[in-house]
Amino acid sequence: MTLKERLIALLELAYQEEQRLCVSLDENEKSETGKLEQWSAKDIMSHIVYWKEYMVRNITASLRGESPDARGDVDTINKEVFEANKNNSWDDTLMRLDRVYESAITCVRSVPDDKLIDTNTLPWQEGRPLWRIITGTGYQHPIIHLAEYYIRRRDSDYAVKLNERAADLTRELSDKPDWLGIVKYNLACCYALAGQHERAINELREALKLNPGLREWSKEDSDLAAIREYDSYKSLYES
Repeated sequence: MTLKERLIALLELAYQEEQRLCVSLDENEKSETGKLEQWSAKDIMSHIVYWKEYMVRNITASLRGESPDARGDVDTINKEVFEANKNNSWDDTLMRLDRVYESAITCVRSVPDDKLIDTNTLPWQEGRPLWRIITGTGYQHPIIHLAEYYIRRRDSDYAVKLNERAADLTRELSDKPDWLGIVKYNLACCYALAGQHERAINELREALKLNPGLREWSKEDSDLAAIREYDSYKSLYES
């Protein structure tokens, strides 16, 4: 399977999981009004849609020789996206979810193979190849949010299953330590949120060894809050 084929397969899998959650929701969950600090299912889907649309729009612009958007502060953008979409209907949100899936597949198919490993297609790549942007935005990001929602629904088992499968699939894309560190870090966050604290610390330990650049962010990441009281966590930062 080529790199492009793998990326398309990941986009398809993310969409399947988005649909799985959507069809499992009851009417109250579909109509729930979320808060900025705790998004509803509709808020999560709107958030996922926005960042996929952003990726597609900017990759498409770059391929046309146009200038991609300059990205601002992510937290500020996420707040603006929440406010702009919180009153949208569930049906409208689903329509946008379907539409961005189709446009993302079309976009990735149009990217030349050599461009997938290019590190300067978008201004915020920071040395990362384009395939990592596509994987992160089109697959890892949705899976992380879906898993968080499953945990809130007291279905931690499926949340963990989602992230473990994501780790298995994404580690196949590259054997570079910094990438493998990110894969393990995402898994550590899921384990921490799901209450599997020792597993979280073990994954985090490996992640920081592979990608020391994650060290400072890991000290602030709210996903890891539940494991910070453990001595085995504290020991990771002693040297």
